[in-house]
Amino acid sequence: MTTLTWNFRIAALFLATIPAVAQAQASDPAARIGAYDDAVIAVMKAKLATAARADRFEPLVKSYYDMPTIAGLVAGPAWAKASAADKASAVAALTRHSAVSLARNFKSYDGTPFTVDPKVIERGPDRVVKVTIGGDTLFYRMRETGGSYRIVDVISGGVSNLALQRADLATTIQTGGLPAMVKKLAQLDAVK
Repeated sequence: MTTLTWNFRIAALFLATIPAVAQAQASDPAARIGAYDDAVIAVMKAKLATAARADRFEPLVKSYYDMPTIAGLVAGPAWAKASAADKASAVAALTRHSAVSLARNFKSYDGTPFTVDPKVIERGPDRVVKVTIGGDTLFYRMRETGGSYRIVDVISGGVSNLALQRADLATTIQTGGLPAMVKKLAQLDAVK
């Protein structure tokens, strides 16, 4: 067997495994969070200003979070009554809000490892993945959507980010619906 033929076979074998690796990651919540953490660290290592970090985090939020589910849970009963356009605006506003929050919380990387516990906790349709960052612990609650697990909540210090958002926005949504929520999030997310 020539070297060229051998190299071709190795390359073909490598390329054939890429879809299997991507599929395994999509169906394994811990692997998915590991990939997400790697992407967060990459943004932190880039040493960008807050607005630029938010811009880099936004595609990660779209890829790793189930923003329509989150928006529906944050909006509560108002979600069922809202128009499709208002729902789309709410999803976009919460996506941007999540990206800005990540940019404000993950500013630069100091080398602290993000350790993903491979033991995934099952809670009904949800999967919970534990991540330790230095002395802090985050729990990512995930749900399968469209063939891959996506984040629907992050719990830190025993406090649900989803519950906080819902409480913070409840009065705004009650008085002005989803358009008022979108407006309030835009005000909160103004990057200085």
